[in-house]
Amino acid sequence: MRSSSLLARPTVARLLTTMSATTLPGDVKVTEHFLSVPLDHSKPDGGSLSLFVRELVAASKAADDLPCLLYLQGGPGFPSKRPAFPASGWDKSALATHRVLLLDQRGTGRSTPVTAKQLLALPGGPQAQAGYLEHFRADSIVRDCEVVREALCGGKKLSLLGQSFGGFCILTYLSLFPDAIERALFTFGLAPVGRTADEVYAATYKRMEERNRRFYQRYPQDVELVRSLVAGLHAAPAPLPRGGTLTARRFLQLGLLLGSASGFEALHDLLELARPPSADGLPDATSSLPDLFLLEVEAAQQHFETNPIYWLLHEAIYCDGGGGGGGGECGRLGGPSGWAAERVQASLGEGWDYTTRLEPGSPPVQLTGEMVYSWMGDDYAWLRPLKPAAELLAAKEDWGPLYDAVALGRGGAKVAALVSFEDIYVERAFSEATGALLGDRASLWITNEFQHSGLRDQPALVFDRLLAMSKGELAIPS
Repeated sequence: MRSSSLLARPTVARLLTTMSATTLPGDVKVTEHFLSVPLDHSKPDGGSLSLFVRELVAASKAADDLPCLLYLQGGPGFPSKRPAFPASGWDKSALATHRVLLLDQRGTGRSTPVTAKQLLALPGGPQAQAGYLEHFRADSIVRDCEVVREALCGGKKLSLLGQSFGGFCILTYLSLFPDAIERALFTFGLAPVGRTADEVYAATYKRMEERNRRFYQRYPQDVELVRSLVAGLHAAPAPLPRGGTLTARRFLQLGLLLGSASGFEALHDLLELARPPSADGLPDATSSLPDLFLLEVEAAQQHFETNPIYWLLHEAIYCDGGGGGGGGECGRLGGPSGWAAERVQASLGEGWDYTTRLEPGSPPVQLTGEMVYSWMGDDYAWLRPLKPAAELLAAKEDWGPLYDAVALGRGGAKVAALVSFEDIYVERAFSEATGALLGDRASLWITNEFQHSGLRDQPALVFDRLLAMSKGELAIPS
């Protein structure tokens, strides 16, 4: 039997403001919409949020009754992509047949944003901040999407394109409102339905071990450079220009870069900025790190501070109070997330304890990936005042359900999904299991041609192929 919280219908938009349309080069008509939605869809008369949607349509087809394609961005906590004009990439492909809706999910972009300053202004302190943030997970985002569908699409079925966390949202959509969806296209976003946060991180740390190995294989000169930097920061953390602290543990989070196709080069180029003009090219422990290097580290990690939902709710995206139909588990069976990535890392032994690898010639120091940690509330200046709220969210034991395994298995929407064989963010084996849960309506394109950035790297190819797969025009797998 489906949870009553999953069955709850969203309210209709209390206000729709449509800005005047603009026609831009390349035959693209752009219209901006602002909708008012409840903070809590179960309490429509409570507080409200503003929701921003950018609508794109071929100007020459603006009067046509086109199907709507809603794009859901990855994250959590990031706004929709900003289109280029003339249209290119997957936008150009989609505009040939669809009206495209780019949603800034609640808390992001031009929708009512969640920032450190905004959260700290809430009356009631950390308890109020945590209570407010509970309404920014996929279940609330999907109910916002239903408001958008009714207000901008006349209640017609949607096609969905979801990147990473956007795909997690699609699975929640397929659980809550399966009849609202015509087709669902996933790029690296088949969530680990029924898996605990601990299982997720155990798998992704293992993926990171291989990604580290390959990075150092390509750039062996960086083995000792990373070790030297980590040893220096372990002994004396460096102050950062915006007030944060570059500790060894924070430095290792630069491994997040390795999840994209260009990640090896991005990380290598950043590390080069720390090299002094000496024979061995290794920083002197007595010298300060170059300002440019510190600035570039901040730039690579600034999203943690500018988009705090990512830190505050990242582990909560795995807290399915319904257990995907299997019993309400998250980090520990029946319990809260409890900083699962931190807990799992501690259980993995010396391989993930950088302090055991500081001597020259010892095994390479492992960089971490898409994990969040409690200590980020100490090392990141803008996150420090939010640490009490983060601890409350990590301790929360009664998260609501996100998925309904029965609904996922019975729905009629066509599904096509791109899965990276060695994705360091979304474990491929778990994605395959979720694909099996969706049944014969789901076609999975599993490849090592792409990292997690495939939709950005080859957008038109990826979109066109997924759309053809969902229509039965392309047989993948063959």
